Amino acid sequence: MGRIIKNGGDAMQAETEMKTKLRAFARGEMTWAEVEGMTFEEAKAIAQVGCDLAAAGRLEEARIVFEGLVAGNPQDSASRAALGTVYQKLGRIEDAVSEYSLSLETDPQNPVALANRGELKLKSGDRGGFTDLAKAVESDPHGETAAGRRAKGLVKAITLMAVEAAKADKR
Repeated sequence: MGRIIKNGGDAMQAETEMKTKLRAFARGEMTWAEVEGMTFEEAKAIAQVGCDLAAAGRLEEARIVFEGLVAGNPQDSASRAALGTVYQKLGRIEDAVSEYSLSLETDPQNPVALANRGELKLKSGDRGGFTDLAKAVESDPHGETAAGRRAKGLVKAITLMAVEAAKADKR
C-alpha cells in the first residue's frame, strides 16, 4: 500500500501531510491503515480474500492476511475475530481466545468472537463460556451468522442437558 511521491510541485505538500499522519500515528490518533489511506471497501475486500483462503484450507495464508489487517487497524473487531478463528483452526487456542477477547473490547456484541470464545471456554472447563454463548445468541437473535446459529444450538443443547440432569437428581 506504499505511496510513491512523484517529483514535482505537490511533493513538498505530500511530504508534510505524511509527516503529520506519521506523528498522529505515533500518538495513537490514527491507525496505520488510515496513514496509508486504506478505505473500508479495500479492507473489506482484503478480509474477503482472507475468508476465502481460510475456507480453502489455506490457513497460514489466511493468518498472514488477517494479521496484516489487525496490524493496520487494531480496532477492527471483525478482523480480530477472523484472526481468532484462523488461530483456532491452527490449534493456537490461547492466541485465538486472546484475539476474541480483544475483538470484544471493541465490539462487545460480535457474535463470532462471543460464540467461538464461549465454545473454547466450555471446552477448557470454564463455565463462563455459557455466558459468551448466551450473549452471542442475544447479539444475533435471528441466526443471521453461522456463529449465531451455532451458539443458539449449543445453548439449547446445554440447557436440555441441565434440565435432564436436574430431573435425574430429583429421582
